[in-house]
Amino acid sequence: MKLIVIIPSFNEEKSLPSVIKSIPKRISGISKIEVLVLDDGSTDHTVQVAKKAGATFVVSHSKRLGLATSFKDAVVAALSRGADIIVNTDADNQYDQREIVKLVHPILMGKADLVIGDRQVTTLSHMPWQKKYGNRLGSFIIRWLTGTAVKDASSGFRAFTASCARSLMITSAHTYTHEMIIDAHFKNKEIIDVPITFRERKNGVSRLIAGNIIQHIIKSASTIIRTVLLYKAFRVFSLVGSLLISSGIVGVVRFLILSYIFNEGKGHVQSLVLSSILIAIGFNILILGFIADLIAYNR
Repeated sequence: MKLIVIIPSFNEEKSLPSVIKSIPKRISGISKIEVLVLDDGSTDHTVQVAKKAGATFVVSHSKRLGLATSFKDAVVAALSRGADIIVNTDADNQYDQREIVKLVHPILMGKADLVIGDRQVTTLSHMPWQKKYGNRLGSFIIRWLTGTAVKDASSGFRAFTASCARSLMITSAHTYTHEMIIDAHFKNKEIIDVPITFRERKNGVSRLIAGNIIQHIIKSASTIIRTVLLYKAFRVFSLVGSLLISSGIVGVVRFLILSYIFNEGKGHVQSLVLSSILIAIGFNILILGFIADLIAYNR
């Protein structure tokens, strides 16, 4: 059983050596542990320090492509090198790499395909409140949409099987965390989480995700919506379409009652026009749902 730890990195020469050196050298049930650093076009000495610290493989982008692409390319590189289990960790040394043992244990026991490290965000005093509540909101939405019990959907410290990795379809160019969970859930992968330690960052700020917290939330929300629609397009569109059609029918019935029972229809023609528009839009949305569902199935 071969484990490869992947570390997407961008200008992390100060913290990366500590991350690599603290990765366990032996884990019961694992015959071989290797470390793969994905350098996302760093302009510092990330590549050199990674090799010096003992990384087994270093794969580099010629220019910066962002977190999602770095993660996807690191997964592909790990699979091509024979990984049976992949652990993704950050290069900023906020995760305790000794807890990789906790992440892979449920997989070795055959109890999970994907294990998420729960940072226990509510207890963190060093995390900014905007990020803390943004993470909690994102995790709540993921639980609501999928029915999973994942407490920390934004955590990048996670382990997954090679089978789970091969089935992944990450389309976002921003981040992979939420999309990966939704994708794995709809492909019937077993997902669990385990509590982990999350330390305060000592060197600079996160560099792999560019932009401010508001931009991050907006991009993450769009990714969540797009991923859910990929698998539940007909359900979502049929719900919206049915609501609009039902509202339109209520308006039509109201007009008929006012016209033929109370003889007051002349003053309510505008509501009849609005109701007709709602019914037409709702019907078009239903048709769109059928088309989207067929596209999703084809994909």
